[in-house]
Amino acid sequence: MFAVATARPRSRARLKRTSARKILVICYGNIYRSPFVAELLKARLGGSVEVRSAGFHAVAGRPSPERHVRIAHDYGVRLEHHRSSVASAEDLAWADLIVLMDRHNWAALRHMGAAEDKLVWLGAFAPGPVEIPDPYNRGDEEARRIVERLRDAAELLASRISNRSSAVGDAALTRDL
Repeated sequence: MFAVATARPRSRARLKRTSARKILVICYGNIYRSPFVAELLKARLGGSVEVRSAGFHAVAGRPSPERHVRIAHDYGVRLEHHRSSVASAEDLAWADLIVLMDRHNWAALRHMGAAEDKLVWLGAFAPGPVEIPDPYNRGDEEARRIVERLRDAAELLASRISNRSSAVGDAALTRDL
């Protein structure tokens, strides 16, 4: 699939062109990957960026499963109060940047009419495959490896957003002097 093959360079290029003040993190069910990454981004980026998460599963209000809540807690992320939400056209319009996990998310976002210039693949910001699988039906060890990959990619994404924000702010400050 062309979108997967070009995800890394296109995602990195898109991030360079985006102010990323409003970030929407997407996965299928919005109970594992996207809420974990959204909470990490909120913690790393502070109040300078608004971060939301959503998914495509038609039922909203579902909690993160207890097993994932425990694993996330081991990585400093608290999900016990998270409840899923369903991605809407309003969410897509609100976001400056839409972070996705896999080809299924990409296809669903394109079907919903998401602007392609807002889409970035989380896995593009870490070594390894660009797609980050859903840990839903995986064993604990594999789920933990996926969460580690989510953490690593989210940390690198946050660092790039912070550096870009700092560089933009520094350039504006230099212009003003």
